[in-house]
Amino acid sequence: MEIFSKGRNVYLDLFKFFLCFLVIAIHLAGESYSHFPLYRLAVPMFFIISGYFNYTSDAACLEKKSLAFIKRTAKYMIVGFLIYIVFDFIMCFVEGHGVGYYFTTLFYEDFLLEFVFLNRPITYTGAQLWFLIALFVVSFIHYGLVKFNKLHYYKIIIPACYAIYFFFAGYMYLFQDTDMPIRYTRNAWFFGLPNFALGFTLAKFNFHKRSWYKYIYLVIGVLFYFLQVSEYKIIRTENISLEMYVSSVLSAMFLLQFFVGIKRADCRFYYKWVGKNGPFYVYIFHMAVAVVLSKFFSFPNLMLKCAVVLAVSFAIYETVYLLSLLRRHAKAKKTV
Repeated sequence: MEIFSKGRNVYLDLFKFFLCFLVIAIHLAGESYSHFPLYRLAVPMFFIISGYFNYTSDAACLEKKSLAFIKRTAKYMIVGFLIYIVFDFIMCFVEGHGVGYYFTTLFYEDFLLEFVFLNRPITYTGAQLWFLIALFVVSFIHYGLVKFNKLHYYKIIIPACYAIYFFFAGYMYLFQDTDMPIRYTRNAWFFGLPNFALGFTLAKFNFHKRSWYKYIYLVIGVLFYFLQVSEYKIIRTENISLEMYVSSVLSAMFLLQFFVGIKRADCRFYYKWVGKNGPFYVYIFHMAVAVVLSKFFSFPNLMLKCAVVLAVSFAIYETVYLLSLLRRHAKAKKTV
């Protein structure tokens, strides 16, 4: 079959919408819902995907890819911040707060600089921006390792970062009775970096030597995914978040291998009318959309609310995307 858009795997791009749904479900769940969906597959999967597609065996191309990755993550981070700085500013007036309140919460109470460097969780609407900052930090680390020919350090980084994360998320949580260590380790350094490095390593070793392996990867990936979904209800151990993180990373790793093994279809229609950044902008928009929707509607069912938020976020993105296509088309016509 013909491969379009530089060999992108359209099935993987479609799967990213499902991952966005999982992120939305995590962010919107609360005490008002009887079902709390701890589906932790999404975020590790996003990091692993980024690592996987940043690999190439060509040394010169590898440096170019790593530099392009920095530029791309910087753009995503700036776009995300701009959207939520404007949105939160507007919401301050809607909620009856003044400008002073806005700047106090953004730059004082939430310690923005600490958030940038440590990914400390923040309370304002765009809390999901931690992921974009983490990805930006990881892109710099990766570029440094590529530039100085130190990629073999990933062999140490992967187990070391996982060990630090597991120590704080497991031992410290159980025996120190605090979730602060978890909050400070669920960031670029001990969460994003090992998962990115894992994806990069998977691509380097090219586990797809036989095409039928993809079905094994699918079964194992789905198995671990359903293990983490049911674990919260069935097992309910004290260190449940740690166990779910392990199963989600394993699930993400095998599911990525499955999607890599699928033959790419002719995906002209998808990339022409949807574009390749759809899932990213759904991720960016969803918290703002959820806040606005909550002013007008009450959703007794969490899954329904998540589906509506996903649909509205996509509709906003798609409208802007199609308008940009029209603008480009009009510009090209003018030039001719």
